[in-house]
Amino acid sequence: MFAEKTGKIILVCLVIALAGAGFLAGYRGASCLWGPKAVALAVDESLDTDADGLADLLEITVHHTDPTRPDTDGDGYADGLEVANGYSPLHGESRRMVDVDTDRDYLNDDWEVKAGTDLTDPDSDGDLYLDGTEVAAAYDPLDPNPVRVSKRIDVDLKTQTLSYYLDEKLVESFPISSGLPGTPSPVGNFSVLDKVPVKHYGGPGFDFPNTKWNLLFHRSGSGTGYYVHGAYWHDNWGHPMSHGCINVPYERMERLYWWAQHGTPVVIR
Repeated sequence: MFAEKTGKIILVCLVIALAGAGFLAGYRGASCLWGPKAVALAVDESLDTDADGLADLLEITVHHTDPTRPDTDGDGYADGLEVANGYSPLHGESRRMVDVDTDRDYLNDDWEVKAGTDLTDPDSDGDLYLDGTEVAAAYDPLDPNPVRVSKRIDVDLKTQTLSYYLDEKLVESFPISSGLPGTPSPVGNFSVLDKVPVKHYGGPGFDFPNTKWNLLFHRSGSGTGYYVHGAYWHDNWGHPMSHGCINVPYERMERLYWWAQHGTPVVIR
């Protein structure tokens, strides 16, 4: 999963209603039955009928936009421009792909595209489990068999960056704030020990009640707990700020908290 398509010509099976013969003018070796039928097409990946910066193949098979209209959602921005900048070409009002869930399967459109699942089909592999449910439980949403996939959270203290992976493919990466020199974050291989929805952090000189989305990954010999958690009291991302925990922007942490499971590896280096 999360595999990228390669090659100039791909044979695809589509279920579409074709508007007319003119739509097929740029396709080589096309054959079809008119109307909403299964159509086998040899498609030139570089073809962009509406010149919106998004190839027809991607419009039809991935984003479900209209390859004959450069601005499918009518918001004034070309489909290709929106996709390149992380915005949804299907939903207006400048909504980001990571914030919309077209098929309501609990997997946002950005993650659907990365996973290779169908963002208009809540059960891409037809196994009667929602795509989002499978990803949350670490199962492959593209295989009807109960195939497990790996998860990993990786924190790079040098670059102050957190990245997390599903089946070794990047899901998201963003700046964080780790421990200050006097209160460094632990380094090593850990795992999520507990998920705590809301926690109160306090000590000499700091008091942060009602902190959401906390992933416990380590306890020191003295019993001190170290968490990856949301932080609402600063926005100095990319710089050490904490007492040893890994601070994450709230909007990012909500998704990470949902995605992570007990036992998910946490690597801090």
